[in-house]
Amino acid sequence: MSVSSGEVVRGEVVTLVTADVCEVELPSGGWRVSAGHVGDGTAVIVAETDEALDGSFEVSLELPADFPTGDAWIGIENWDYSTCADAGSCAGPSTVFTVVAA
Repeated sequence: MSVSSGEVVRGEVVTLVTADVCEVELPSGGWRVSAGHVGDGTAVIVAETDEALDGSFEVSLELPADFPTGDAWIGIENWDYSTCADAGSCAGPSTVFTVVAA
C-alpha cells in the first residue's frame, strides 16, 4: 500500500493505492478505509469502498481542514487476518504520510 503523495495539505485529498493483487474476499459492506493522526488510534475519517484488490485498488479520502498536521496513517480497517499463515508476516494494509497546513 502507498499514498499518491507523501505530503498532503489539510483540506485536500489523500489517495491510498496498491498495484498488488490479493485474492481475499470483499467483506460485507465493502472495505473500510480510514485515516488518522499517528499516535492516536482513532480514525479521523472513514470511507467504504467495494474496490477489488486486483492490482488497481485506489481509494481517495478528503482530509478535513482541521486534520492534525504531522505524521498520519491510512489503511484498510476491516482486513481479515484469519487467513494469514502463523509463520508468515501479515502486516495490516496501511501506510503513513505527512499532513501539512495550507
